[in-house]
Amino acid sequence: MADYQVLTQDEKDDIIVSFMRGQERDKYCHELNLARYTEMLKTLEPGKWRDRVSKLKDDTVSRLVEVDSTIAATAAQMPPAGRVTAAKQRLEAATAAPKS
Repeated sequence: MADYQVLTQDEKDDIIVSFMRGQERDKYCHELNLARYTEMLKTLEPGKWRDRVSKLKDDTVSRLVEVDSTIAATAAQMPPAGRVTAAKQRLEAATAAPKS
């Protein structure tokens, strides 16, 4: 990886941990949608709405493959566990801090 003059190790850790959190949130939302679409398709009558939900389900399955691939590649870039914990604490503190 390149040398950085200003970006600190903590900042780099925060970026990758924040990115991974975003990917995991994305995956979680897609899994919720997949379960929802699957249930809906059990009872929807044939027609435009059923066709739309079926397409949404197919798109969601494809998106999950993409997200899983991104998560797997990102896992190899994650810092050691202790630094992940510290980054999560910094990120949580930053979102919990009162806005000025």
